[in-house]
Amino acid sequence: MGRFADPSKQAPQQTKTKNKGARRRKRMFVAMMALFLIWAGSALWSQNDRIRNQNEALAQKQEDYKSVEQSLIQITHEVERLKDPEYIGQIARKKFGLYLPNETPIIQPQNSGEEP
Repeated sequence: MGRFADPSKQAPQQTKTKNKGARRRKRMFVAMMALFLIWAGSALWSQNDRIRNQNEALAQKQEDYKSVEQSLIQITHEVERLKDPEYIGQIARKKFGLYLPNETPIIQPQNSGEEP
């Protein structure tokens, strides 16, 4: 088979070998792409799960922060009220029964559930 041989006789053998190699390369490419996509999908899935967990933790911490901030406001208000001598006197009278020396307490009798 020389240069001037009939190409139809030589072509089937060459195209078969070229097609086998091309097919093998395509299969390898598809397999590698499938593996890459599986890896990328699993990485994306795990990152999404991690982000969701962190968002839940952040929401919980924000709620805790709001409650602590509200407590701080209440405590600050109570501290401001405790600086007032009149308020301290009210607490002393109500909780401990302490009165000023010239003050006469008016104590209402406790009713045992009876209404006047």
